[in-house]
Amino acid sequence: HPLLTTVYAGLADASALVGSPATRNVGTIGGNLMNASPAMDTGAPLCALGAEVELQSVRGTRRFPLKDLWTGPGRTQAADDELCVAVHIPRPAPRSGSAYLRLEYRRAMEIAVVGAAVAVNLDDGGHVTALSIALSAVAPTILFGRAQGLTAASVEETAAQAAAFATAHSTPISDVRASEEYRRHTVAVMARRAVEAAAARAAGDAIPTPLNRTTGIGAAR
Repeated sequence: HPLLTTVYAGLADASALVGSPATRNVGTIGGNLMNASPAMDTGAPLCALGAEVELQSVRGTRRFPLKDLWTGPGRTQAADDELCVAVHIPRPAPRSGSAYLRLEYRRAMEIAVVGAAVAVNLDDGGHVTALSIALSAVAPTILFGRAQGLTAASVEETAAQAAAFATAHSTPISDVRASEEYRRHTVAVMARRAVEAAAARAAGDAIPTPLNRTTGIGAAR
């Protein structure tokens, strides 16, 4: 949908990478979120975009920031009788952009080795005035943060700040897919590239989704 690929491009980047075409045609974003895998694709861009989740049971509904949904790998704060019935995404301000990149070893039926999503706002001079960042597969849950003290920072400065955040706050594991050291290095690369793409989109550049296919395969250089 044009609204998704332009206004919420980071979510479009991620949604196009989930599973296979069969999975994407049958599955839901709510299902991806409630699965609570720290390597999920849609959770990071939705957090960066400031999304809220709505849970419902016979006792009523409650709505809260998506970043607070997960309590650990495969676990959420949802009660046994609660269902995810909606995800609410605020409309970004003018001159905003978002992006999601993941490191992957193949193009289908893959999960992120690491992933980075960002949302930025630009002023009229093309400087970054706000940055939200969310990282996947580098902590027990999606790792979320906002840049502090940004005052008309350049895109390069913001990209460096995002990379530094990723390096400093990631607590990845080592497994058969990647070592802790490799994940810590590559998530910083993904964060930097995501800022560059999000800022370009905010400035009006038409960068197609998904960003992984536009830039290669999300491989670190």
